[in-house]
Amino acid sequence: MALPFGVVGHIAVNVTTTSAELLAANPDREYAIFINDSDTVIYLAFGEDAVINSGVRINATGGSYEMARHLGNLNQLVVNAIHAGSGNKKCVGLEGD
Repeated sequence: MALPFGVVGHIAVNVTTTSAELLAANPDREYAIFINDSDTVIYLAFGEDAVINSGVRINATGGSYEMARHLGNLNQLVVNAIHAGSGNKKCVGLEGD
């Protein structure tokens, strides 16, 4: 199956208990998917600091959030992430344009 976009980057970021950049702003972004590859809930925020129990919740152990122009929920701002557990947690995914 052909993807409706070109993959421009793979995401593999350690998320901590402090809001940090998961994906840089990209005015050419047409698609992104974020997959929580950890045992703790991760929260996403767009264009602002991520806050626990706010924004987009990605459940632990494979929870995901997909955004795309064709889905009507595309956001091209910086994406920040945070978790409320301990240590580093991994979030993986793809970005496309």
